[in-house]
Amino acid sequence: MIRDMVFLKLWGLVNERSMIVESLHDLGVLHLQDEPGEALSPESAGELKILRGKALGLLEALGWDEWNTIPKKNLEEKRAILSEPDETIIEGIRESLDAFSMRLTEQVALKSELEGRISSVRSALRTLYHFQNFITENSTKGMDVTLWWVQRVSVPDLVSRIQKQISEKDPLGGDSKTPYHSSVSPGGETIVAIAAHPDHVRIVMEIMSASDCLPWLLPGEYEGVPYRQGIPLMEQAVGDFPRRIGEIDATLKRTKLEWGPKIGALFVLLDEKVEEILVETASETRGEIFRLEGWVPLDEKERVTDFIKSRFGDRVLVKWRDPSPEEWANVPTSLKNPPYFRPFELFLKLMPVLGYKGLDPTILIGIFFPFFGGCMIGDIGYGIIIALLGSWLKKMKHRPLVSDIGSILLFVAAWSIFWGAAYGEVFGDIGHRLLHLEPLWLERSQVVIPVMIFTVSLGFAHVLLGYLMGFVQGIRAKHRHLWLERLGNIFVLGALLSAMILVKGWLPGKFFSIAVSFLILGLALLLAGGGMGGLVEAFGSVGNILSYVRIAAIGLSSAILAMVANSFVDSMGVTFIGIFMALTIHLLNFVLAVAGSSLHSARLQYVEFLGKFHSGGGTQYKPFSRRKPELWKKR
Repeated sequence: MIRDMVFLKLWGLVNERSMIVESLHDLGVLHLQDEPGEALSPESAGELKILRGKALGLLEALGWDEWNTIPKKNLEEKRAILSEPDETIIEGIRESLDAFSMRLTEQVALKSELEGRISSVRSALRTLYHFQNFITENSTKGMDVTLWWVQRVSVPDLVSRIQKQISEKDPLGGDSKTPYHSSVSPGGETIVAIAAHPDHVRIVMEIMSASDCLPWLLPGEYEGVPYRQGIPLMEQAVGDFPRRIGEIDATLKRTKLEWGPKIGALFVLLDEKVEEILVETASETRGEIFRLEGWVPLDEKERVTDFIKSRFGDRVLVKWRDPSPEEWANVPTSLKNPPYFRPFELFLKLMPVLGYKGLDPTILIGIFFPFFGGCMIGDIGYGIIIALLGSWLKKMKHRPLVSDIGSILLFVAAWSIFWGAAYGEVFGDIGHRLLHLEPLWLERSQVVIPVMIFTVSLGFAHVLLGYLMGFVQGIRAKHRHLWLERLGNIFVLGALLSAMILVKGWLPGKFFSIAVSFLILGLALLLAGGGMGGLVEAFGSVGNILSYVRIAAIGLSSAILAMVANSFVDSMGVTFIGIFMALTIHLLNFVLAVAGSSLHSARLQYVEFLGKFHSGGGTQYKPFSRRKPELWKKR
């Protein structure tokens, strides 16, 4: 149901404007005529915006988004402090946020540094482990070992040049061989270890450097430490770094749990205050008087009046008026349906906003969507599982969308159980086998034609109801072409129904003239309302009705697949494989039944039903209100 709206005009004193706007914020029902924009932000909001951005940045750094954990009591207490923020309060908040940001940045930077160091140390250890035997063997012989990065040069050629230089410098030096060992790193670079007498190390360094080779060094503080001594030191560090990183993680986790809700509350309050300042700026001011205008639901009028009078008395003037027909296109649309049907408003969120004088189909969707879905599933066992799933999802109150889906599934489950009893199905034919369950109406897997006739009849009634609502919508909106076309379709469908009744012999032949009259009158109205397009739509309506056969087809495929699943136990016996195959097919069938019935039932609502009367062009009702915890989000 679309709520009636009234237009509010409020005049107050400029020196009380902040308190009045804050009170309207508390009320949370006023849809402002002119929504304030960030582009018109005054300087007074500039500081608060900067603080809001800092608070949001800290929340992102902490990885905190548990908005529903913010204590409401603390929120109310701190809201009073920010009611009239002065420079001292703003400066205090800024200093606190900056100090917290500095400490948090230090911890995050230290963790990042430790993670980088442990990575480099582990990489160095892998290299040293590869050369460890070579280093130990040559060090015990009194030789110095150096490691080098080699690029675009043949290692044997380098070693040959080194040997030649050593031989030329010390012809009597004995064995002129230069031990070396090379390896390819994970990155594809070549690392070579070269052993040489301490007197010949300079020759190695000169030749390697001249060949554009780079010395391989230990990372960080271990640079310059001998390789053999560096291994135990780095092994100790590798064991110590994870402990230090764990301590930082624990500190960050405690900080997140302790300070996340506090900074989150500050962000929310700053966001609210910025919004209030923007509303104040957007108000029209003349001298010492300011004015605010907007729309309020009629059922909230008395509460708003009493609330403002109790706080400000005669210092605030409030006037009300009903919207004129010329304003209907700009009046915001707010829906208010019974609690049981409210979750089905979800379907309208996927369509253009209803016009203020449109027709709200929420209750009808709440009746037909689960009815069609349950008719397709038509199984008591599947219905019970859907009910359990829906109950679980409905409990997630902190996620309204998921909770609404759970409520819708409960409706689908109820109709699935109802139709399951009508068809006599519990997980296919298990109910008949074990419980001797008999259908209350018919067994759809055996009697297909009656089910198809029934679903087409449902389609006829559903489409006809859509055209009736379109006719009413056309009359209310004074849209002549719309109501003429919809009335023409109603008469054409009436002629079709009359003809079928005559063919069945349920009426005497003399009533044939009634069907002809309906058809002629309907065609005339269609031409008057929509021209040739109206005639085309009349043929399309027949196709719309026939498309409801999908209810029978999907239901029949689900019933047959369930029986196929049970047949595995028949053919393989009560064995692991037989039971596993049966459960697997049932699971697949359950998923297909729920997804297919939901998808096709939704299609019948959107295309065959809502398409007959729903029109957008409305304005979404967005009250100036404080958001609920689950709706707080970044800006």
